[in-house]
Amino acid sequence: MHSRLRLLAPAVGLLLIAALAFTATPARAATDRPAWASGDFWVYEYSSALTGTKTSGTLRMDVTGTESVNVNGSSYPTYHVAAVLTIPFGSLTFTLPATIWYSTDTLAIVKIVADVNLTFGTVSANSHISISGNPPQIIHWPLTAGASWDSSTTVWDVTTNSTGAVRYAQMPLATHFEVQTDASITVPAGTFTTSPLKETAAGSTSFVINYWSPQAGNSVRTESHNSSGQSPGSYNLTSYRYQGGSLLTTVFLGLQVWIWLILLVLVVARSSEPCSSDDAGRASGRHRPDGLRRSNRRADPSHPDRLPEAHAFVYSYTPRPAFRPRRPART
Repeated sequence: MHSRLRLLAPAVGLLLIAALAFTATPARAATDRPAWASGDFWVYEYSSALTGTKTSGTLRMDVTGTESVNVNGSSYPTYHVAAVLTIPFGSLTFTLPATIWYSTDTLAIVKIVADVNLTFGTVSANSHISISGNPPQIIHWPLTAGASWDSSTTVWDVTTNSTGAVRYAQMPLATHFEVQTDASITVPAGTFTTSPLKETAAGSTSFVINYWSPQAGNSVRTESHNSSGQSPGSYNLTSYRYQGGSLLTTVFLGLQVWIWLILLVLVVARSSEPCSSDDAGRASGRHRPDGLRRSNRRADPSHPDRLPEAHAFVYSYTPRPAFRPRRPART
């Protein structure tokens, strides 16, 4: 019976792996609107050659909560997101912090506020910039392949420089949205099944594609394309935390999925082995009559890529004599 259980354990583990794999990347007819929460974040690597000179950097976005935002007398429920764009220029680093408000209904941008502080030697340029769309453009959820729509807004730009002078500007913006066929996208954060959303501004031949992932709760890649279809710039997801995602994309964040699947097989194998009453009474692992004992090895702090708790799944074998109950003393 015990040998059958040991043979059954790997089979159960493989079945669980298959089930989790199908759960992690299901075949979808549409992508539902992600539901963000405070604590969610996404980090992207950025690269661009739009100016003829290749630049790179990082973009981090953190959801800090929800609030209502007023734009030209209209109130919109939004997610409050703190964003930081960092771009190195040789020995200098350009850091642009910004606050972005996304509509909780459509995830379209409602408003952006940023403080730009640039210093070149003795010359500095400081500006406070506020950009908003009234009304905000609309993203139709769920994203279904083949769906398309048009959305228009008026973009308002209010800029205040270091002298206190204020400049107002406005510009109409009409965009055509088109949901393309699902695509498997590989980025530093992993491989995702995505719904590509193509956005083309009216009167323009260039376009942007956002690859929305239900697992990541955001776009895992954003590509800008010129009129010839070439992509001179993109944002690629490197790490994230999305609490509305599946178990493998939240609890196990930062570890490759195959590592956790191996651990899963080990746990199933251990739970399928027989356990005597003596074993149960000595669950602390100080002594096991079957010769198995927990290893005291710890993760090497000099190798942070190794699992810090992996020792909990590692056992060493030391042959021991068969356990014999002590005879009662004669009276």
